Amino acid sequence: MLNNNEKIEDLGDKGLKIIQASDSYRFSVDSILLLNFIRVKSYEKIIDLGTGSGIIPLLLFSKRKGLSIHGIEIQKDLADMARRSVELNKLQNCITIIQEDFRNLKNIFKNQQFDVVVSNPPYISLGHGKVNPLNSKAIARHEIKGDLEDIISVSNYLLKNKGRIYLIYRSAKLIKLVLALKKYDIEPKVIKFIHPQPGEKANLVLLEGIKGGKEELKIEDPVFLNLKNGDK
Repeated sequence: MLNNNEKIEDLGDKGLKIIQASDSYRFSVDSILLLNFIRVKSYEKIIDLGTGSGIIPLLLFSKRKGLSIHGIEIQKDLADMARRSVELNKLQNCITIIQEDFRNLKNIFKNQQFDVVVSNPPYISLGHGKVNPLNSKAIARHEIKGDLEDIISVSNYLLKNKGRIYLIYRSAKLIKLVLALKKYDIEPKVIKFIHPQPGEKANLVLLEGIKGGKEELKIEDPVFLNLKNGDK
């Protein structure tokens, strides 16, 4: 079950566990922030683009009954680790991990199959920023295996009419995100800014969009990751 440098970690939610490796990509606070932002209904079909270690499908499963979740991961080692975590929790009937480039999903799924798309897309454009020497982290953070527009385009294909997309992205690139969504008929509906702490500028943004939705945007209360003394 476990490879070298892997260990089983308790997720602290309904007995769920996850396999993590010390020498490759590990899930971060971004995934938890995104997970807590997602709104799902029972028996919906959900797809997570770039599932990494499978953290979002695992924790999302316990939110509602009857969910069917697909996690897509291009990296073989990560997809294998995510698949083994699903098996560890005996959730194979509800969660399916597929090793594939999300740009190829039009060859795997028929259009308009999903109620919800979830993604924590790479946010660093090629040619910008220092590339992490750990390839798994580089692919997760840099637009090496597809850019933002690729994700939005395939999301439009996968989502049912009025289906929802949930994303976390760099707040400095919010305009780029909004323009990409509107280009593919996905209307931004809810935005929540993430600040490192009170008094500091937001560095992340959570966004909910609806395919074919009407123009109406709600700005939710921000989240502060590290509260100073006296803050709540």
